[in-house]
Amino acid sequence: MTSPIVKGDILRNIRIERGRTIAFLRGLEPEQWETVTLPGWRIREVAAHLVSLDRASLSGAVLPQAMASAERVERWNDRQVGKFADRPLPEILIALERWGRRFLRLARAVPAAAYRLRVPTMWGRGPGGLLIWSRVYDEWVHRQDMRRALGLPDEDVDLAPPLVFMLQAAGCLPAMRGGTGTVEVSVKGVPLAPHVFDLAAGAVTKRLPGREADVRIRAHGPAFIMATAGREPGFKELEEGGELEIDGDRSVAERFLAGLKVV
Repeated sequence: MTSPIVKGDILRNIRIERGRTIAFLRGLEPEQWETVTLPGWRIREVAAHLVSLDRASLSGAVLPQAMASAERVERWNDRQVGKFADRPLPEILIALERWGRRFLRLARAVPAAAYRLRVPTMWGRGPGGLLIWSRVYDEWVHRQDMRRALGLPDEDVDLAPPLVFMLQAAGCLPAMRGGTGTVEVSVKGVPLAPHVFDLAAGAVTKRLPGREADVRIRAHGPAFIMATAGREPGFKELEEGGELEIDGDRSVAERFLAGLKVV
């Protein structure tokens, strides 16, 4: 897998995404915090999840989950959020800012070489930096969860940071290996080179020298990222609505999209 692990970029985008989340939450009325987002979670629980993840990263409690599976992480998340979600709103906002800074200090202290070192992750074996980089993606996706619950549109600017993480993490997924064919993925409105998944090699790169991919998928950025995170609408509905276009071997495309889930 080609891995553009750049520590400075990751740190900068973690700081930017947390700042955007705090600014969004500060603009909400108290009753809006009670809005249900995901099953069993209000906006309160989403904010509590972000705080809990920061705290567990500093204590090391999240590492056994992150190196196991996405399902184990989700079960762990559900147990943690209830410990913080019902605290006063100012306390939650202060905690988001305070623990975000502490997490960033931890991420800054990790040597750049460790970001590139290949380790087990919940997406598959990949660079250790994915575990830190995932904070950019997780923060962006959960902010859209909250926006959607309030009837607001997805954010459609500065999509490259969460999108690049998603594509790199997808390249580690076991579902992206063992098949045949190549899939080129490009996203409308995002200044990002197409990424090509070689399913036989289990690798993702930014180009395929000398030939075209068997499948070309072109998608609308926010909707594609959210579908990859397991949110509705899914890929089939995006294609029916014109937000996802497939050109090439249909069977390869369907197999690729069936395994494309990064949570």
